[in-house]
Amino acid sequence: MLLLVHIASAGTLADDFSLDAGSWTGDGVVIDGALRVTDGRAELVGMSPGQVESFELTARVRMLDGGQLGLRAGDTPIVADFDGGGALAFGDTRWPLPMSHLTWVPEADPVFEAAGDSWEAGGVLHCEVVHDADSGTWFLYYTGFFGPPGYGYRQIGLATSPDGHTWTRWTGNPVLTIDYSSDIDGVHVHMPSVTVDQLGLWHMVYACYQNNVGNRICHATSPDGYAWTEAGVGLDRGAPGSFDEGSLRMPDVWLAPDGNWHLWYDGTAPEEHYGATGYATSVDGWSWVKQGEILPFETALQGLGVAETPWGLEAFYNRDDYFVRASADVATPDVWVEAGVVLTKGWSWWNDGYIQAPTLARDGTTWRMWYNGYTYTDGFERLGTAEGVATPGQWFDLRLRWDGSTLAAAIDGAEMPSSEARMSGAVALDVVGTAELDDVLVVWTDRAVDTGETGETGDPDGDDSRDSERAAPQAEEGCGCASPSRRVGFVAAGLSLLAGIRRRTRR
Repeated sequence: MLLLVHIASAGTLADDFSLDAGSWTGDGVVIDGALRVTDGRAELVGMSPGQVESFELTARVRMLDGGQLGLRAGDTPIVADFDGGGALAFGDTRWPLPMSHLTWVPEADPVFEAAGDSWEAGGVLHCEVVHDADSGTWFLYYTGFFGPPGYGYRQIGLATSPDGHTWTRWTGNPVLTIDYSSDIDGVHVHMPSVTVDQLGLWHMVYACYQNNVGNRICHATSPDGYAWTEAGVGLDRGAPGSFDEGSLRMPDVWLAPDGNWHLWYDGTAPEEHYGATGYATSVDGWSWVKQGEILPFETALQGLGVAETPWGLEAFYNRDDYFVRASADVATPDVWVEAGVVLTKGWSWWNDGYIQAPTLARDGTTWRMWYNGYTYTDGFERLGTAEGVATPGQWFDLRLRWDGSTLAAAIDGAEMPSSEARMSGAVALDVVGTAELDDVLVVWTDRAVDTGETGETGDPDGDDSRDSERAAPQAEEGCGCASPSRRVGFVAAGLSLLAGIRRRTRR
C-alpha cells in the first residue's frame, strides 16, 4: 500500500530598508531608510505567487509627489490616487482620502450672498448642506436676517443646486419663520442642522430664540426637505448653575449606523455668547438625554460640522480666526482629539473679519466645506466654499490579507469591503510619480504538496531500510519552502537570492 504525505510550510519576510532594498527588486532605491520608487515598479521576491495558499502583508506607504500608487497582491491592488480631490480604490470600493491627506483650498469669491430687501437682506450665515442621492439635488439651508446689516430677526432659507456649486433660492422661502407672538421663537430661528432618517423623514434641529428666554434647541420635520413642520423645543436650557443655563445654540446632529442619534451644541451661562460643548443622545431623534459638558470653553467645538468617514468622525469648527479639525471614534463620540488648523480667514476681502460655522459634505470621493465669512468693509455675512485637495507626504498604514480566494484590505485601520481575488502575480508597488515603502512584513503559507510513497506493507524481503530512505523530506525551518523538490522550482526562478536576504525588524 502506498502512503502519500502532505506537507505545508510557512514563510516570513521582513524589510525595514535601513540598509538596502532587502527582498525587493525593480525600480526602487533606498533613501533615508525607505524604498523609493519613481514612475516604476518594485516587486517582492521570495514568495512564489502560484504556490501560496494564504498570506498577510502589512506595510507603510506614502506618495511624495504626483499621481498614483498601487500596492498589488495578485490581481487586486490598493490604489491611492492623488488627482483632484484624491481617492482610495480597492476592488469595486472607492473612498475619499483621509482628512490628514488633504489641504483645504477655498474659492476666492463667496458662493451665496444676501439678496433683495426682504427677510435675508441683512446677510446670510450658519449654513448646512445636504446631498439627496435619490434626486441628485444639493440642499443648502442657511440663516438669513433683515437688513440693514446687523443682528436683525433671523429665519431659515433654502437654496438648491444640481452640482453643489450654483445655487437657486427656493420660491417658498423662508422654510422656517419666526412667530412674533411665540414664547419660543419670537426673535430667531437659525443655525440649522439637517438629517434624513432611515425611513426618509427629514429632521431639522436648530436654535430658537426668544427675548428673556434665550436660545434653545428646536425640532422640525419634512417629507421632502422643502415643506417643514415645527415640533417645538427638543432640548431645553439647563438647571441653574449648569454650563448651559443661559442658552443652547449651534447644534449639529449625527445619526449613527446603529440607529442612535448624537447631538453636539454650544452651551452658555447667562450673559455668555460662546461657551462649552454639550452632548446629548437619543434613540429616536425626538427625545434627547443630556450627557453633560464634554469640552470646556477653551477647547470647545464652536459652530461645528460633524461628518462620518471610514476612519471615524471628523469635526470642523471655528476658533478665533481659523477653522480647526478634530477627530473622534464612532464608539466614543464624546471624546474628541484636536488635529490642527485647516483654514485661516483673510484670503479674500469678504472674510477679513472672521470665518464661522463650517459644514462638511462628500461629493463622490471629494470632501467639500461651506461656511460664512464676515467683512469689516460693509458689515455683511456671506457664504463661501472650500475643497479638500489631495496633498502627498503623509504615510498610509496598509494591510492585505488573502485566504486563498478572498482578499481583504485595511487602510489606516479602516476595513474596506473584501474582494474576490486570485494570487496570479507578484506582490508589487506600482507608482506614477514618486512614492515610498517602509516597514514591510509578509507572512504566508504555501500549499500542501504530496511527497510521494513511503513503501509497501508486508515487504517480502523484510528490508525496511528502503522505506526509511524514501521517507518524506522535511521542510527546512523558516525557509518559506515546502520541500526540496519544490525548492528546485524556486531556485530556477531565481529565488536563491533568499540566501542573501537579511530578515530584519526595526528596533
